[in-house]
Amino acid sequence: MSVEAELQAEIKQAISQVTESKELAKIKSLSRSKPEKVAKILYLHAIGVSQTAMIRKYCFDRGTIINTLVDYADYKNAFRELGGQLSARSYVNLESLEEDLIETVREKIHTGEYEPTPRDIKEISIAKANSARQALTARGEASSITENRNVVTQEDYEETIKKAKERIKLIKGEVIDVEE
Repeated sequence: MSVEAELQAEIKQAISQVTESKELAKIKSLSRSKPEKVAKILYLHAIGVSQTAMIRKYCFDRGTIINTLVDYADYKNAFRELGGQLSARSYVNLESLEEDLIETVREKIHTGEYEPTPRDIKEISIAKANSARQALTARGEASSITENRNVVTQEDYEETIKKAKERIKLIKGEVIDVEE
């Protein structure tokens, strides 16, 4: 089974489980009314497509995307892993295509058949950069760095100082005999 087929199967299974739980609870849900739309959102998310891209390119409503991703939060890691594999393959294929294009252009330049412009490789380079970003996003790599500060109370500080002073006393009190 291909990675894409495996991802689709995982999404279908998750939709069926969520739909069943929503039906039992008699909750109105997109999973019940339009499971194919939910599948598309989950698939795009799994391969690293941003919410903004889903809104612009696929005309999904932001609230719909958010509600869907929240409903399927328990399943997202499995989707992300499979989506990451798909995105990585896509990236490697684009990288290979770029190398082929560069080689072909090089040959044509060398023989004098072609006069290159910067625009010749621009589109494939943009596609490659987007694919790399999607692959990183799909695999859960950090797309932005956030600072995480630990909060230390005065009591924590005083306790640490007290323990450090006790340890220093123990170390100074020990006698080490070098000549044995």
